[in-house]
Amino acid sequence: MKRYLNKIRNLFFARYCQANKVSLLGRGYVDGRWPVICNKGAFHLGSGVCFRSFRTRTRIDVFKDARLSIGDGCFINDGVNICCSTGITIGPNTKIADWVVLYDTDFHAVEPSEPVSSESITIGKNVWIGARVMVLPGSTIGDHSVIAAGAIVRGHIPARSIAAGIPAKVIKSITCEDDWVRS
Repeated sequence: MKRYLNKIRNLFFARYCQANKVSLLGRGYVDGRWPVICNKGAFHLGSGVCFRSFRTRTRIDVFKDARLSIGDGCFINDGVNICCSTGITIGPNTKIADWVVLYDTDFHAVEPSEPVSSESITIGKNVWIGARVMVLPGSTIGDHSVIAAGAIVRGHIPARSIAAGIPAKVIKSITCEDDWVRS
């Protein structure tokens, strides 16, 4: 019976995505509460993406003319906040932990002589982003990397790296095959 109810729930989630103009490239899954989606741009959701949210709902905002792409098999946990004003790409099989924040804009000018900063974010495949990480405008995170809990990413994190701290810096390299997927 529970399996049957989950199938119905996921079909309703597909309809919810369609109502929010999300391009579904397969079936998405929800474990707990559905994410809040405000899509005014282009939002592509890969096959097998799982949203898990029991404590705090995930929120996804895609602004006009922005593009958000979440790859196949990604896992997005409680309270994740994704704000896309330019472009955010999340590679396949990426794991995003509780209360992670992905912002590709600063929203406000720091001083009158500087415009508002908006730069795309690119997250590679099979990346693990720990709890309460912030990924800021212009950041790239390479394939198979791990971002430690509480880090703030601004800039480039190479593939197969473990990065930690504020700002996030590489503390270790990872050795793995290119086709390896985190479980």
